[in-house]
Amino acid sequence: MFLANAMRRFAVRQAAKILRNYYEAGRRTTNRDFNNSINAPFEATASADRDTIRARARWLHENNGIMANIDAAIVNNSVGNGMKLQVKSRDKQLNGRIEKMWQRWCEKEFCDVTKRLNFGDIQRILLGQRIMDGEIFIVKRYKKDVKNPLSLQMIEADRITSGPNIKSPSEDTVDGIAIDEYGAPKSYFVSKGFDYTEVPAENVIHYYKIDNRFTQYRGISEYRQAIIDLRNFAGYMSAYIKSARARANVAYLIETADLEARLAAKEQGIEGDPIEEINDIIVSYLAPGEKPHMLAANMNGADHEKFVQSAVRLMSTARRVSYELAFRDYSQVNFSSARASIIQDHKRFSNEQIHLVTYVLRPIYFEWLELNVYAGNIEGLRASAFNENRDEFMPLWIPPKREWVNPLQDIRAVQEELKLGLTTLKKEAAGRGEDIEDLIAQRQEEMRMLKEAGISTDELF
Repeated sequence: MFLANAMRRFAVRQAAKILRNYYEAGRRTTNRDFNNSINAPFEATASADRDTIRARARWLHENNGIMANIDAAIVNNSVGNGMKLQVKSRDKQLNGRIEKMWQRWCEKEFCDVTKRLNFGDIQRILLGQRIMDGEIFIVKRYKKDVKNPLSLQMIEADRITSGPNIKSPSEDTVDGIAIDEYGAPKSYFVSKGFDYTEVPAENVIHYYKIDNRFTQYRGISEYRQAIIDLRNFAGYMSAYIKSARARANVAYLIETADLEARLAAKEQGIEGDPIEEINDIIVSYLAPGEKPHMLAANMNGADHEKFVQSAVRLMSTARRVSYELAFRDYSQVNFSSARASIIQDHKRFSNEQIHLVTYVLRPIYFEWLELNVYAGNIEGLRASAFNENRDEFMPLWIPPKREWVNPLQDIRAVQEELKLGLTTLKKEAAGRGEDIEDLIAQRQEEMRMLKEAGISTDELF
């Protein structure tokens, strides 16, 4: 009976083991690789490490040229000097007035509550800090000044507090954010000295990216998957440089069988003194019987180069950019592979542009436009007409100019796509950082000037 029960228990354990190991990814490992893996909401796992990761990311940005170069490349190609606004309502004169007022507001005296940065610089810093810190908070400050009713205040993630002094018994809080019963943010707790202030969510633009979890309420640095690789890379580079310097400092060693006699001759001024310098480098003498031995074998430069390339590729993959963009090294690619790499980087830039427009630029623009309409600052646009036709004022945001890899080949490709109806002039102009209406107007003006000057356009076009 006992044996039968034992056999049944063994059979049950084996069946459970078979079920548990059906997926290789679920098998227990002897070295306990996945001991820290848990099933929990995103914030339950990220909150404890968010501040540490952000601090390390800031340190790496300031002390690691590769990370700073990647960030600069993303910002330069995604934002440039700031994305430009184009209003597309049916009234072109009204569009011009709105755009002129917007350009005026973008100056530092109006858009920045601290009066330090224009809106182009703000866009660059917003994207760069979101990449590095994982998030940035933009507080809309409403002013009594009718001519300038809106300014922006940037608040870094460090000031969003979830300390024990926060009193919000009727609300749930997630790492400094109060949420309602449906999980929507209601307010943000901003530290103020030893106290805090509660800012309503409708007055805050929380700029961050939700990657793969709907339970994410706070941003986390994009450096997170590259931090360990960077630490190992920095440690290797430091050891390599120190080792190379140590070898460089050992220049010449001379062995002599009669060191004492030669030193005595030197004191008496007799010829044949020991050599003190060779090519301005101090010479060291060894006692009889002593021989120099190298600490390690000679360093292989080719191996070092391969390691650096492999490490940079790992970091580039973690940052979701190409190796060529990260390291500015195109020596290992041909034209086709370089083009394929650039196309993928352009997709990354386009994604950043759409994300910035959707979550930052468009909300700020409509808030600014609505306040100025109700203040009566925009000639020819009443509040009632604006409310009825709000969608008509949906703007077009012009990104920085995107250069072609091979202009002649790319232009021919665009011509063929236009013939087949696969693209439009408006789309191609926007991809180059231009507005088709501005290009047509400028072309008309140039044709008029050429005609007045008596220059035949057939020779030019």
